[in-house]
Amino acid sequence: MHLPLFPFFLIVSSFVLVVSCSSDEYTEVRAYYFPVEALEEGLVYAYAAELGDTTERRYWYYRAFPRDSGLFLVGTQYDRFFQINQIVREKIDASGAIARQVWLYELDSTRQKVIPVEAVIEADDLFPFWVRDSTGVFLYRLKYRPPFDTSAEIYLIRNRRYLGAGPDFNFEGKKYPVIRFSVREAVGHQAEGAAEIEGTGEEWYAKGLGLVYFCKTFGDKSQIQFAFRLRERFPMRELERRAAEAFKQKGEGVHDEYLVPSH
Repeated sequence: MHLPLFPFFLIVSSFVLVVSCSSDEYTEVRAYYFPVEALEEGLVYAYAAELGDTTERRYWYYRAFPRDSGLFLVGTQYDRFFQINQIVREKIDASGAIARQVWLYELDSTRQKVIPVEAVIEADDLFPFWVRDSTGVFLYRLKYRPPFDTSAEIYLIRNRRYLGAGPDFNFEGKKYPVIRFSVREAVGHQAEGAAEIEGTGEEWYAKGLGLVYFCKTFGDKSQIQFAFRLRERFPMRELERRAAEAFKQKGEGVHDEYLVPSH
């Protein structure tokens, strides 16, 4: 079904208006995003679940790439089994972090092998560097065709609204100031018919760290609900060590879809 609550997605992201507004109306929040300039060697952010199965983990490996055309940040997400879920390549400019390329890892038509699929980015706002209040909408939208059914189309619509300051975040013995964003999502599947599920949640960003907490609820009566908090940061070699140990315990080798380096 299609929900009638997304007309506001057509609103152009408010931070584009920064060039025509005074600094008194907008606040710069770039310091709350990932410390891109310090990530040229790469760093893994390990998030632990706080709802449901608390052994659940999500790992994001972030690495910065200065280029003649600008500064880029590549994030690679791994699940608790160290399998890649997605790779996001973003450009860092004066207005914020802008999605430039997204690869999603999906099962092929045999349902036995995971392969990368490049998504089509229709709206590219990942994080604004200038905010004012909750009336501004920052839109991220993409679509792709899964390899197991190329006649279908899966899409994601996500918008963020700035909510202001949040509670300090305690990490490794230090307290970090936080800002919050509300998140509203729609995930849809279009084939012969159409199906769509709506989600709402929040993201917290800590100054000098980046994303430190996120939670979402999808469907009616909390059908799907999750929350993750940043627990650790470490080099990629530590993630590789943990993956190797996990596969050793299972008596398995590392498959192609595991721990592919970002580039």
